[in-house]
Amino acid sequence: MTASTFPLTAGRELPGPTPTHAARQAALAELTAAGWPTRRREQWRYTDLEPLAASDLDLTPAPASGAAREAVSRLLDASRFGERARQLVLLDGQLLAPATALAPLEISATEDRWSEFEGRFARTIAAASYPLAALNTAFLQRGLWLRLPARAAVAAPIHIVVASSARAGVATQPRIVIEAGEGAEATIVQHFVDCDASAGWVNVVTQLDLAAGARLKVYRFQEHNAERTHTSLLAAELAAGAELTAAYFDLGGKLVRNDVAVRLGGRGARTELTGLFLAGAAQHIDDHTTIHHAAGETVSNENFRGIIGERGRGVFNGRVVVERDCQRIDAKQSNDNLLLGEHAEIDAKPELEIYANDVKCSHGSTVGELDAEQLFYLRARGFDAPGARRLLTTAFAAVILEHVHDDAVRAEATERVAASLARLTES
Repeated sequence: MTASTFPLTAGRELPGPTPTHAARQAALAELTAAGWPTRRREQWRYTDLEPLAASDLDLTPAPASGAAREAVSRLLDASRFGERARQLVLLDGQLLAPATALAPLEISATEDRWSEFEGRFARTIAAASYPLAALNTAFLQRGLWLRLPARAAVAAPIHIVVASSARAGVATQPRIVIEAGEGAEATIVQHFVDCDASAGWVNVVTQLDLAAGARLKVYRFQEHNAERTHTSLLAAELAAGAELTAAYFDLGGKLVRNDVAVRLGGRGARTELTGLFLAGAAQHIDDHTTIHHAAGETVSNENFRGIIGERGRGVFNGRVVVERDCQRIDAKQSNDNLLLGEHAEIDAKPELEIYANDVKCSHGSTVGELDAEQLFYLRARGFDAPGARRLLTTAFAAVILEHVHDDAVRAEATERVAASLARLTES
């Protein structure tokens, strides 16, 4: 199947101003050459997206109505995840005007800086490796671009809310660019939510550019409804001495595929990458990560955990690459998975590719069930079966929650994970 035969893209009018169309057409051509991601490709063998290619989802939805904006406003009023004054909202992929200025952040729409975006960001992601990023480039609408000036420090977290309206059959393409200048520091919280239970697809691309000595913390929470498909790419480039902390929490969605690509391009760059996913019945969650050590004396620490309920399925593929002549590398990767049902399923594949000789690299993966003796111990002390299971799974998840370094964000994350675990362990 080629892009020219996709019902999804065939005959679709490209969005945005005319000067953006050449780059959008080029992105579609790259998708044609790369081909749609199918299970015949090794990186996609466990996740079937061919039904999306054959669908008639709306790739260019009109701007959300006033009623939709009111609905998302009510949704955010009911959420305690961040102060409204520090929220940036993309509704169906399009940036809504922020309520207040968020100095020293410079906020703009990606589409308004198209020439710079095309030259610096759109062309840096290879469609052969990440074909859905090309689809995003072709059909993104407005988008969000954040720039943090050099040596600026933002103490309170900035919340980027990516919300889906009640319109069914919409495939939104949010594009988020975040630049951190030399020595800058900030915490970003990404939150994916829906206004109702309608079906649709969110295909988001987030690109991070960290200058020398910049420090960025990114906490991402995906809480889609049970009918939503979610695909994402986080692509990060780190200069010398830059540090990226990223934590992924997948608590919803029907079919979820997350790609993470971090390039440690400058000496002394560091990343801490963690993730937790909960997959219940009929849920499929697939995490694919790649960390490239492209400079000497770089450090990576990766830890992903999955909790899979009855008839849920999880996938983890973690790849660490130490490029040629990049010496004094320290890379650790860990993946642990907990199966809660007889028909729970996990596919795990940790990978190391090392082309240097002065390195400390390790990786490992485990799959197990709840310990019967621990369950018996808790039951003997008055816990019912769901309560005992919930306590043990909460302890398993807490290892990842501890990597959320902001106290307020960690408290809210812990509450949300606990609520999701309650539903999973009692089902």
